[in-house]
Amino acid sequence: MARKRGKILIFFTAICLPILMISSPDWLKINGISPCWPVVFLLPVSLNNTPWISAIYSIFLGIFIDSFTVSDASYIPSLFLLSLVWSQYGLHNKKIELFLNIGLMAIFGTAFVGFSICLQKIILYGTLRNNWFYSWSIYVLICEVIITGLVAPFFSSWLLLTYKKTN
Repeated sequence: MARKRGKILIFFTAICLPILMISSPDWLKINGISPCWPVVFLLPVSLNNTPWISAIYSIFLGIFIDSFTVSDASYIPSLFLLSLVWSQYGLHNKKIELFLNIGLMAIFGTAFVGFSICLQKIILYGTLRNNWFYSWSIYVLICEVIITGLVAPFFSSWLLLTYKKTN
């Protein structure tokens, strides 16, 4: 029965993630900016599994997310590093006692992913053409961090509880 639930969760994640990324409802957005869904889905998997499993999941998740974006910057390096850090946190058997701890981890994860994407774009394009990129990227990053911090406690804790029931 546990294997069946695990397969259902993988299927649910594979179906739900693209739907949430493409057609995120307006009530889950701040000024048209949706949450960082890869962080929301990576957090419970990394907290429950070993570093190897969470690293493999993050690589596949990064490839999956990169297939939806039209950019030279990739999600793979930042998701890979986040999965290693969060799985080490989960391996130390620390209990997540507060509901908002998940939100705090998602906030730091989203900020790390956003800075990683900005850094990759700066490295790829060399000097940027104007300073509007910096103000725009900081605005998007702040909105994404806020909405992910608000959404992650609900979705990630639900997925975390579901993963714990299957194991």
